[in-house]
Amino acid sequence: MHVARAVDAPPDGSDVGDVIRWYRKHHNLTQQDAADLLNTTQSRLSKIEKGSLTLGLDELRLVASRFGIPPERLGVLPDRSADAVPNPRTVSDSPGAPLESQERWRAVRAALNSNRAALGDLAAELYPQAHCIPNTTVLTKPAWLPDAPVELADVQLHWRTDEVPKPSITGQIPESESARPLAADGERYRRYSSALRDLARPRLLDNRISYRLLDVDWADGRGRLDFNYTSYFEVLDIGEAVGHEFAEAWVNAGRKRPSMAGLRLRRHIADPFDLLARPMLPSINTLTIRRDPIDGHRMYLHQRDSKAVAAAGGMFHVIPAGVFQPAALAPQHQANDFSIWRNIQREFSEEFLGNPEHDGNSVEPIDYDEDEPFRSFTEARKSGDFRVYATATVLEPLTLWVELLTVAVIEAPAFDRLFAGMVEVNDEGSAVSTESGQPAVGIPFTSDARERLKAEPLSPISRACIELAWQHRHTLLAG
Repeated sequence: MHVARAVDAPPDGSDVGDVIRWYRKHHNLTQQDAADLLNTTQSRLSKIEKGSLTLGLDELRLVASRFGIPPERLGVLPDRSADAVPNPRTVSDSPGAPLESQERWRAVRAALNSNRAALGDLAAELYPQAHCIPNTTVLTKPAWLPDAPVELADVQLHWRTDEVPKPSITGQIPESESARPLAADGERYRRYSSALRDLARPRLLDNRISYRLLDVDWADGRGRLDFNYTSYFEVLDIGEAVGHEFAEAWVNAGRKRPSMAGLRLRRHIADPFDLLARPMLPSINTLTIRRDPIDGHRMYLHQRDSKAVAAAGGMFHVIPAGVFQPAALAPQHQANDFSIWRNIQREFSEEFLGNPEHDGNSVEPIDYDEDEPFRSFTEARKSGDFRVYATATVLEPLTLWVELLTVAVIEAPAFDRLFAGMVEVNDEGSAVSTESGQPAVGIPFTSDARERLKAEPLSPISRACIELAWQHRHTLLAG
């Protein structure tokens, strides 16, 4: 039996001096030799080794490259920022096979974004019904589904420090070719994210370092999730390609569900629950409930703008929601933000209050204890007025993206205080409410509203969030 080694947080680069000193001595280099190798001075290198000088992202990558240190050991991933920069040389504007391929790709991408909810329900039919949460089309398995909601304080995150096997299924495998159009030179795009960047770029497209989910365990009213590194594009390259392949086959079949036999990439993912076979980055989806036993409980959705987001565009979706990743690129953020609660807080700030998303370039980590609105969120949680629970780990059926479902129950007075400035429109979409111009009104958390939403383009993930919250409503909303 192999037991993975784990720590409570990813490396943050704080021990970079010790690491450099070890590698320098391992290679029998003097400080001056090493300083010359790094294009710096012996005095400056001495300060770095003593820990009195902090290195930036680019310098950490230089150190890793020059000394042959795995960049992950210094809390950074290889630089793939160029992936997000459009490449005009790959876009075709001349008649021929590349132009036809790219136009076809754009048309399928548009069909995918316009029909995600319906396509997700159809894709779920390809899998045994036993894998679906009742009254939904999301996929799960017994080990991924706790018996009851788990308070977020009882969900432990662990960082894997052992050698994690590289995924065998990536965005560059031959099975994904049908979702990758031809570039101007006649060769296929190597990555789905590159085609998305060039041909149908959403407003928000950032290849951020992210947390790769490696293991899930729910037992005895507690949870444990194991992680290591991935990047957003590595996961998008598979998930969106799987969805694109399904959408194209659906169009070719006259808008009827295609069979698994015609879905080469999806078929190649033999076990969609295998967390090691492909890079899996969890999205954290939170159904927010304003608890008001007098006037009635309310819940909150927004319609995601397909022109703004790379995934789940065009659908009604729970708010807040976002992938599990650091707020910015600097290594210090990677340990500071390795927290489901902190990830959820940032999404509340962005999607409820309209605060700009962190641009990924900040050096200083967020001070969640002092910076607003995080300080107020935490105070409300400590007082019991802001409770957060995990309800399931699932797969979205269209893209096979792994999702953590959560529910936040906020007492009405605390909600009204924390979200007095709730916005109608944020960077990712528009609030859904029963009263125009009043996003904080939301939607009644009632049986009638739950049935009414079945006629709306509600994302499969959101339906699962609502169904599980409804199933456990007496526990979640108890006084």
